[in-house]
Amino acid sequence: MANRVSKPKKSVSQLVLEMKNVRGITFNYVNDSSAIDYLSDVNNYLRTASYRKNYQKYQRGTNQGKYINLDFSYLTEMSVIDMHYRFLIQKMCSDIEHSICVQLIKDIENDTRTDGYDLVQQFLTQNKTEVKKIQGTIASPHTGDLLRKYFTIQTKKNGQHEIVSFNDCPVWVLMELISFGSIINFYLDYYSGNNLPHIPKKILNLVRSLRNAAAHNNCILFDLNPGTTVAPQEITEFVKGVEGITKSKRRKRLSSRAVLEYIALIYVYDRIVTGKVKKYRLEELDLLINNRMVEKIGFFKQNDLITNTYKFIKQVTDSVIKHAK
Repeated sequence: MANRVSKPKKSVSQLVLEMKNVRGITFNYVNDSSAIDYLSDVNNYLRTASYRKNYQKYQRGTNQGKYINLDFSYLTEMSVIDMHYRFLIQKMCSDIEHSICVQLIKDIENDTRTDGYDLVQQFLTQNKTEVKKIQGTIASPHTGDLLRKYFTIQTKKNGQHEIVSFNDCPVWVLMELISFGSIINFYLDYYSGNNLPHIPKKILNLVRSLRNAAAHNNCILFDLNPGTTVAPQEITEFVKGVEGITKSKRRKRLSSRAVLEYIALIYVYDRIVTGKVKKYRLEELDLLINNRMVEKIGFFKQNDLITNTYKFIKQVTDSVIKHAK
């Protein structure tokens, strides 16, 4: 109830006035009418204004509490960049998921210690929630046939379906039925359980976090500030190999959660994805980083946080692309 009193509903025109008069946001490139249309029809206030976290405020004087060098168009440009970034993240994570599944199936097929069925049996026995999730897809036209063929399903009196056995489910079928996070868990169970080389859980979880944010269309670049996380040692060592990045720069940028998740993404991508898919996806990434992101670079030249973050991710990205060729 407190928010209803302290933060009452406001019209878009009222929010624009608040941005100008209270928050100190300028409108040098669009007029009030265009801004109102944008917030009404293109992107809402919450998402657009979220990127203001990348800007500092005056700490004293007549402008105390207002943002420094922040224009409405800077927010909308960040929003557009973030959109392109999210779209590419989803494709890269899909590539990673596919590559993990392909490698898992290949390695298990070549593993004389297992027939694969026992691994599925063990995984589902130890993770009852996974069985419940799979059970919920019985009616799906995409997975229903697989379930009926490889699982024993019982129909209760109330019409509900229940999986009562999964002894005949091969690995390749399981990979089609579980989520990205569950695939990661199966991957870790197999490789770490057999002391085989693998990407550490803490790094894969960073990729999963980024993938989930992109899949839910969350704003990702709204807070680039450092001091919000600690990088795994493997990521630190990875960035050490990039020419021109000092120790202090590496520490600072990798302490930003948004930056760390991106570096984890390209770290994993470079190690897991291969072939033409990798070639074409890195070309897309190159276009995003070196073309689209700098289209309106002048908007951000007075913001050290954004410009220094961009320089850092560009250096790491360019290094990965160079060595992949």
